[in-house]
Amino acid sequence: MRPIIFFVIIASLISACSSNEIDIDLKKSDSHYQLGLEFAQLSLFKNAMDEFDLAIKFNPNNPNIYRKKGLVLFGMSHYDEAKTNFEKTISLNPQDTQAYINLGMVNYTSGNNQEALVNWEKAITLKTDDNDGKALNNIGNIYKSEKKFNKAIEYYKKAITFEPGNTTFLNNLGDSYRLAGELDQAETTLLKSLDLDSNGMLTQFNLGILYKTQGKTLKAIKSFQNSLQVNPHYTEAYYELATALIRVKNIESAKLSLEKALQVDPTNEKFKKLYNKVITS
Repeated sequence: MRPIIFFVIIASLISACSSNEIDIDLKKSDSHYQLGLEFAQLSLFKNAMDEFDLAIKFNPNNPNIYRKKGLVLFGMSHYDEAKTNFEKTISLNPQDTQAYINLGMVNYTSGNNQEALVNWEKAITLKTDDNDGKALNNIGNIYKSEKKFNKAIEYYKKAITFEPGNTTFLNNLGDSYRLAGELDQAETTLLKSLDLDSNGMLTQFNLGILYKTQGKTLKAIKSFQNSLQVNPHYTEAYYELATALIRVKNIESAKLSLEKALQVDPTNEKFKKLYNKVITS
């Protein structure tokens, strides 16, 4: 009887193992994936995560699901989990340029600049006919943050060759020219960006900083005001506007500008310090 009993035990174990396996179902996976995308667009991130997990359950080898899940996790500031999902995407599809760009963004946001550089350089080398503008712009951002302005300019210019009308790239290039002391080039580039998008809030702000650097205070005031027309909650523009108004002895307007900044950000020590200086002057 022992052999028969042994056979029954083995058979039951095999049956139990097979009952725990999940059958691949591409149709079910895609249905959950599409629903996850819809939830993500509605900012229902927990629901999106649940749907992406179900999509992975029915098709664990689809790299796109992991990448979209990583993007949502990144938006939720869950950087470690986002990184894991982007790395999984790359393990399933080593040619996924966007996954390297996304992984670089996680590393950059987490303060790992050198790892981000490696990721973005990899994205650039993967496909010679691909649009590498985002990766090149991101590399420029790292060099700019490290005050290596000439290197930043080099990469921003490369990015613009892929997307000549990208105002973000142009704005970054223009501001880097300013920081590098090439003020005429900075103005030409920022005005070109403004021609493409007259509502460029950061472009108007950076023009204000440039004009302030050049001593063109009235033009700086106008640019800061234009920036605030686009985004009335941009507190840094209120602060810079106030400093420009102080230059032209318009103390009352400077005070009002700082009060608006403090309404948005009442605990900002820099704003409070200048405000106190203005009201006691």
